[in-house]
Amino acid sequence: MLDNIKKIQGINHTEFDNMINTWINAAKLDLKSIGIVSTLVDNPDNLVETAIITYVLMFLDVDNSEMYAKSYSMQKDVLRHLTEYIEV
Repeated sequence: MLDNIKKIQGINHTEFDNMINTWINAAKLDLKSIGIVSTLVDNPDNLVETAIITYVLMFLDVDNSEMYAKSYSMQKDVLRHLTEYIEV
């Protein structure tokens, strides 16, 4: 996921890798905190991975952070309403 995020942002060095990984982990914790199935968060499918990437872009792309924040919020809402994604 780190490489995908770096590619999206045009980052071709390792200077921000630790911070990006911190945000990836924070996104995973956030998704787990709303009840998303842990195994789906730890081994994300496309829907969960997109949400995690959007969360990270919210911090990386400062000019578009509000757009990414709204998008992430909507993605979380969708995940919360899909029974196969919620812990029971």
